[in-house]
Amino acid sequence: MVFAAPGEALTRAEELLGADPSPLHASVAHQVIGIWQRDFGDTRRALAHLRRARDLAARADSAEREADVLATLGVALVHAGRTRAGLEAFERGVARGSGHTRARVLFRRAYVWWVLGRHGEALEDVRRAIPVLRQAEDVIWTARALTLRATVHLALGSVERADADFTAAEALWDTTGQEHDKADAVESRGLAAFRSGDVPAALRLLDEAEERYAKLGTPTFMLTIRRCEVLMAAGLATEALAEADGAVAALDGIGGQSTRKAELLLVAARAARLADEPQTALARAAVAVRLFAGQRRTWYETHARLVLIEARVATGRGSGRLVADAAAVAERLAAFGAPAAPEASLLAGRIALDLGWTADAERHLAVAARSRHSGPPLARMTGWAAQALRARAAGSARGVLEACRRGLDVLDDHRMTLGASELRARATAQGAELAALAQRASLVSGGPRRLLGWSERWRATVLSAPPTRPPADPVLLTAMTAFRELAARAEEARTDGGRPAPALEREQRRLEREIRSRTLHMRGEAPGDGDRFDVGRLLRRLGDEVRLVELAVLDGRVHVLLCGQGRVRRFEAGLLAEAEREAEHVQAGLRRLAHPGAEARLPVLEAAGARLQHLLLGPAAAHLGSGSVVVVPPGRLHRVPWALLPVLRERVLSVSPSASSWLRARDTAPPPGGRQVLVRGPGLASGGAEVPELSERYTGARPPGRERGGRAEPADRPSVPPQGERRPGNHGEPTGPHPVPPRAGPDRGEHPQPTGPAATPPQAAPDHGNHGKHGEHGVHGEPAGPHQVPASGGPGRREQAQAADTSSVPPRGGWAEPAAADGGGRLVSLLVDSDGGEVVGREGDAARRARPGAPGVAAAVRGGTVVLEGDDARVPSVLRELDGAALAHIAAHGTFRADSPLFSSLRMADGPLIVHDFDRLDRSPYRIILPCCDTARFASVGADELLGLVTALLPLGTAGVVACTAPVNDAAVVPLMLALHKGLEAGLSLAEALRDARAALPGDAVHQATGWAFTAFGAA
Repeated sequence: MVFAAPGEALTRAEELLGADPSPLHASVAHQVIGIWQRDFGDTRRALAHLRRARDLAARADSAEREADVLATLGVALVHAGRTRAGLEAFERGVARGSGHTRARVLFRRAYVWWVLGRHGEALEDVRRAIPVLRQAEDVIWTARALTLRATVHLALGSVERADADFTAAEALWDTTGQEHDKADAVESRGLAAFRSGDVPAALRLLDEAEERYAKLGTPTFMLTIRRCEVLMAAGLATEALAEADGAVAALDGIGGQSTRKAELLLVAARAARLADEPQTALARAAVAVRLFAGQRRTWYETHARLVLIEARVATGRGSGRLVADAAAVAERLAAFGAPAAPEASLLAGRIALDLGWTADAERHLAVAARSRHSGPPLARMTGWAAQALRARAAGSARGVLEACRRGLDVLDDHRMTLGASELRARATAQGAELAALAQRASLVSGGPRRLLGWSERWRATVLSAPPTRPPADPVLLTAMTAFRELAARAEEARTDGGRPAPALEREQRRLEREIRSRTLHMRGEAPGDGDRFDVGRLLRRLGDEVRLVELAVLDGRVHVLLCGQGRVRRFEAGLLAEAEREAEHVQAGLRRLAHPGAEARLPVLEAAGARLQHLLLGPAAAHLGSGSVVVVPPGRLHRVPWALLPVLRERVLSVSPSASSWLRARDTAPPPGGRQVLVRGPGLASGGAEVPELSERYTGARPPGRERGGRAEPADRPSVPPQGERRPGNHGEPTGPHPVPPRAGPDRGEHPQPTGPAATPPQAAPDHGNHGKHGEHGVHGEPAGPHQVPASGGPGRREQAQAADTSSVPPRGGWAEPAAADGGGRLVSLLVDSDGGEVVGREGDAARRARPGAPGVAAAVRGGTVVLEGDDARVPSVLRELDGAALAHIAAHGTFRADSPLFSSLRMADGPLIVHDFDRLDRSPYRIILPCCDTARFASVGADELLGLVTALLPLGTAGVVACTAPVNDAAVVPLMLALHKGLEAGLSLAEALRDARAALPGDAVHQATGWAFTAFGAA
């Protein structure tokens, strides 16, 4: 019972001891308490109870009882770090027991051999135990023995044998009520999935095991160790380090097993090394080595020494002594049959190469390279890395490139088994060394074209294929809804009271972990990307006018690859570290200029832009021609406001994560009959003032309190009106030098505050059109005057709305749609006439036109255009309308989460619209305009990957995005957006329209900084 229901077993054992039992029964009770304390509590208390159980068994004169207790005591002694005493207890136990009891003792000694890393002895003991347990029809102990044997096989790299034993054990567990052992079986299957390279399945199974353990109320230190191993393989080393350190603290708090502490320290050391924290890795590994040595666990001690050497090398301590130490570790690991042996040989070879010891390096690298043809993906990657280093030492650039290609192909296949974009991105870190080796080799021998090809080979690969569609998981959907509600309540509490709500925020973080965990379970569906980058195709698409500037970083220096006019040229620019520092200064300047009163910093910011140009473009700046420019920066330069660079300020400029991504965007066709969507979230300082202006311009819908043809505002207004004052010109166009001046106070994305009645604009919307084609109908099909509505693919986009007497609009695209209601609270449906211009609400006996600003109308529709604002701008409705749209303009507060970039969000009426939500779209909008703070911020992860809102949209069908790299002044955004849409009306691309919109802004510092903060991504 102690494993089926631990708490109940402990209670009953304590009750039995209180009833003056016989020595035999008291021995059983003390043994149960000892097992519970050993596995779930204090090891010292466990030893006291087990010694008492042994003495009582001797008093009862029961050799079988004494043998059984000696086996339990032996396990506890080994876990306490007293290995010699533990093995002596087993010797006595094997001698005292017989038959069935001896088989159980042998099983437990096999477990101890596994803990000690002595796998041969473990297999021998379990081989002797299993036939006896089967003959005795002892289902529980047979299943335990099979599970243990499978685990030993995994430690030796025999995945197929392990699978067979796990399958047999699971069939036996299904016939028992041993809930703890069943959880252990699920955990073991997770380990097997991991060893076979299936990271998503491993994470899913380990999470399931954790849920099972939680129901039993038992600690899960071994599970933590295994989960950390999987997290590290998935590129989540920082998380693994945090989990391991937390488990060490918890184990110390209960006086837990010394063996588990040493294993957790080893895992923490490996995680710290992978997370680029070598000093932490040194500290954790040194303690682990000391503990393992004291516990006589040579197998584990050798693994810890490997991590210790790696950490020393990472701190710059390469030496001949370390070569010898790494070689000795490699020999011992090979003798153990440990899968980590090639890693140690690769390490020895790498250190020797750095010292110039080519003969020694060749010997060690040749051993490591043997693993390139077999084993799990990461082991083969180790082999190909060793082969590439051998070729480099031999002076064979061709050999280097071939080894790198083969190794990255292995990693490609592994990446595509991962369904989550985050895991795909982070997994690329394991190929960073191969990519760098190939770039250096191509720079030396292949010229600029080859360098461009290899720069693209491992840049922004997460965008090469759409992420796996999230499953229709009711638990995941419920968690996302609950997360949104809690986030909205927490934000409301902070806004109203000015103080955080700790309980709400704790629950919000818990839900974040659950959502992320379930998302990481997704398995990839697509095979490895066979559409390789073709330099010739890129040059053909660029033609003679467009220039593509790809920045590659080799050994810390920026190399500019200038593509256009049928050729690729290479220029050397500055140091990446200096460029990063300058980019941070620029970001600080943009943040300061988001507020009036910082005009004196404008020349400083412009000078910084000139320095950035020198560092990032160097002599290439003089060869950009006069046409459009596409910039492809490395991930670490994603926050550079490229329009600030003098040579790019008046250019048609777009940015792309990779040249391949730009080509895919160019080839992406707009959706047939696509509609336009305007969304206005709550709490903007300007109230999202561009939205009603655009509605009036495109559709003729009038904002409340303003008549068509009314008096225009004077053109000669001051540049900074009183706080809260807005003075748009006719149809929202600029009518003077300062159309919508900046105001002091909140920026877009920072410190939202209520905006009063002006926050409820008309519910009408723009129709932005595709490729400059213009439609002919205004709001009711009449000519629209000077602001024609661009075509949205023909009339009738919403012709199939429900007819009269229905209570709600039918959902589209899987998103629940709230019923619309008229001003009196009656439910209405939305119906569009055959011209696509009329919205009619019906309730059986009458029909009425949905007027701009009418309360409760879910979406105001004009000529294929939808507006969602106020309480209607809720996440399900917004997502439903965005799916397959031609153009979306989302005015909302943006929040970037550096700690968890896929929880970056746009604030809607019912809470945050997060990046994970966009993954559920069948097709994201063809063009998206995000006039929100920090929407163009990303987290740089993996080899050269970016995680954020824009990069989540690009693989889902979006060909162009306008987004912001910094906090911006909310009011100054309005004229920029109005001018941007004016350019789109004229048939310009996003990049062209943004260039013209910047030029149309007033010349004051706030407007200029606002224009520079926005960037056009993609090619639409």
